[in-house]
Amino acid sequence: MFAVVQGFGPFGEHTTNPSELLVRSLAERGEPDIRTEVLPVSLDRVATEVPKLMEEHRPKVWLGVGLAGGRTALAIEAVAVNLADWPESAADVDGVSVARVPVTSDGPAAYLTTLPAETILTAWREAGIPGYLSQTAGNYLCNFSFYTAAEAARQLELSCMVGFLHVPLLPELVTEPQKQPSMAMALQSAGLAHVIEACRAVNAGGIYLGSSDEK
Repeated sequence: MFAVVQGFGPFGEHTTNPSELLVRSLAERGEPDIRTEVLPVSLDRVATEVPKLMEEHRPKVWLGVGLAGGRTALAIEAVAVNLADWPESAADVDGVSVARVPVTSDGPAAYLTTLPAETILTAWREAGIPGYLSQTAGNYLCNFSFYTAAEAARQLELSCMVGFLHVPLLPELVTEPQKQPSMAMALQSAGLAHVIEACRAVNAGGIYLGSSDEK
């Protein structure tokens, strides 16, 4: 398996999660070497399902995708930290909240992304897609899933690129356009495609030069 691409379902006030729509759109393309999965925003399900998927498919690439409402652009996360911390007001779909607990009790303090971040950023820039390298994936389920995937790859001794892509709200989901930034689905989808193709090129030992129709 080349890649597992994992998104998240609705949570809190977000009854539609752009990451779910992106991942399901990717699934509709029918690429046989990409497995897509949408998980609920649930600590228990993420902790169980991410290692299971990693072991079952043993991919070359694991890419998590999640919503970061309030962000203005796509963001490749630079680091996943061994910390889960969210209050009752932000409880997951099972009603679970946690206070400063490690994702894994015996894991390292952090994992750095192993995606080809600079290649992705260059591809986005040349395609006119707003994007940047973020220094924090937060301390909610996005960071939790990123860290869990990296830890699973380490435990399985896999040579697997692991990383996370945060995406903004879609325009149709914005309730206060004067305050809330957004990005169209077509642009988000193009950005995701660049991430996948950059990883393909690196996996094949090549250099990703972007799509020919963008030259």
